[in-house]
Amino acid sequence: MPDNRLIVKMLGGFSLLYAGKELILDRSSVSKTTQLLQMVLLHQEDGIAKTSLIDGLYGREDVENRNGSLNNTLFRLRRQLKAAGLPESNYINIQKGMCRWDPEIPVEIDCCRFEEKVLAGQREEETEKKMEFYREACGLYAGEFLPDMIGEDWVTVRNIHYRNLYFSCLEELCGWLKEKEEFEEIYQLTTQASAIYPFEEWQIWRIDSLIAMARYQEAMEIYQTTTRLFFDELSLPPSPQMLERFRFMSERISQSAGAIEDIKQGLIEREMVKGAYFCTFPSFVDIYHIISRMMERNGTSVYIMLCTLRNSKGPVLGEDERNREVSGMLMDAIRESLRRGDFYTRYNVGQYLVMLSGINQENCSKVSARIGGAFRRRMRRNEFQVDFYVASVAEISPDIPETGRSFSGSADIWDKG
Repeated sequence: MPDNRLIVKMLGGFSLLYAGKELILDRSSVSKTTQLLQMVLLHQEDGIAKTSLIDGLYGREDVENRNGSLNNTLFRLRRQLKAAGLPESNYINIQKGMCRWDPEIPVEIDCCRFEEKVLAGQREEETEKKMEFYREACGLYAGEFLPDMIGEDWVTVRNIHYRNLYFSCLEELCGWLKEKEEFEEIYQLTTQASAIYPFEEWQIWRIDSLIAMARYQEAMEIYQTTTRLFFDELSLPPSPQMLERFRFMSERISQSAGAIEDIKQGLIEREMVKGAYFCTFPSFVDIYHIISRMMERNGTSVYIMLCTLRNSKGPVLGEDERNREVSGMLMDAIRESLRRGDFYTRYNVGQYLVMLSGINQENCSKVSARIGGAFRRRMRRNEFQVDFYVASVAEISPDIPETGRSFSGSADIWDKG
């Protein structure tokens, strides 16, 4: 027998299901008709005032006849619901300025069920039952509330509300599971949370649960992935809490002869990418220190090149989408223009550092010309360009005998320092 409820998903995305069939209302998931339906469904119990609907739909827009616009949107929505396959109905009833969903078509909404489970858990006094409610709530939380519409004020308010409920019940549930030493369940719950919120504290919960189960290698992999993500996306180094766990794991990962195969596998470069080797900024600093020490012994000439993106307003700042796109073009240009033995890293969205070894001043200018040419081929327009500054490692590290003069430059113009 088909399920004649309207099943509505709003956590992690938006979808409608009726009688086992997905309903498609509009080609756009953020249309006015879709938003109107969402707001009415979320207030199916008590209804929602027309004035609130008007504010939610047209609050930021310069609409001359807002009431008329709402009536037109309501007319289109009714027509779309009928065409999508819902039973014949008025769908939305209006009485005394209040809009209510037709109770003859029962509705189940995931975010409402989620909130009901959390609130039931908060009211429950018996711990076991409380935690079971929280388990069910966490299972229902499939992602942020209507993520495609997060810029709408009414969506943002609800999103923060649901996120806070989720964090609260998950933290309490994990604390209880920790006391019961149910570390595998903690790991599963926080892995789900980390997929939705990769920059929150759930990564540490994952690492701690694996450490408690003596699964140090898996914990180390999460540490490395997380710290790389934080640096690449936010330009942030590992937190003190993360470093504390890194030291703990490092002490416990087996270094015995029996683990030599694991060690060898861990040293293999996973992707044989042509061109220079990309590393995180902390790794670049470590390599710099190693190269500096080697120079003391063998006198190899090494230069550090700073590549800075610039547009008509000056150096590129801020992590907006266009800046990230152009930064990726510069990254590709650097990689293909350098040798496999060279290293480079991203310092921020608008700057990259390159380490060039066994090279002289004249060849540094050739390298910058290659990078600039490769970048221009990708850009096709001249809205961005790259400035170059080069200094010898001997100049940067005063303890190393200087083997050559430093020089700096902008674009393809090089001047002796």
